[in-house]
Amino acid sequence: MTTEKIISFTEAAASKINEVLEEQGNNESYLRITLAMGENGGAGYEFGLEDAASESDTIIESNGVKVLIDSGSAPLISGSNIDYVEGMQRSGFVISNPNMPSPSGGGCGGGCACGSGGGGCGSGSGC
Repeated sequence: MTTEKIISFTEAAASKINEVLEEQGNNESYLRITLAMGENGGAGYEFGLEDAASESDTIIESNGVKVLIDSGSAPLISGSNIDYVEGMQRSGFVISNPNMPSPSGGGCGGGCACGSGGGGCGSGSGC
């Protein structure tokens, strides 16, 4: 178990995540982020809540958000940034990941939007 800076959250994203955790009564929970590569080269981000880390997890804290990332997802997520945007057309989390191909290449790329009205991030996305 290590504490590294693999992923970062903007203040807007951290605020929204902490707001949701508080609403659900899960202030002490970790946010688990998993990135699974699909058969077509696309990526699927999955988010969940967990009470404790496993021995193989990387623990990250960014802007007050406690995150767990499994060893398989860590190299695929490294260097990513998560923001939260609100607009008239859509609101949701935007994941900028330098390790994914550009959207024209069929991957999620640097502008993956996850949330109400967002474009999603591959099949089975939980974001």
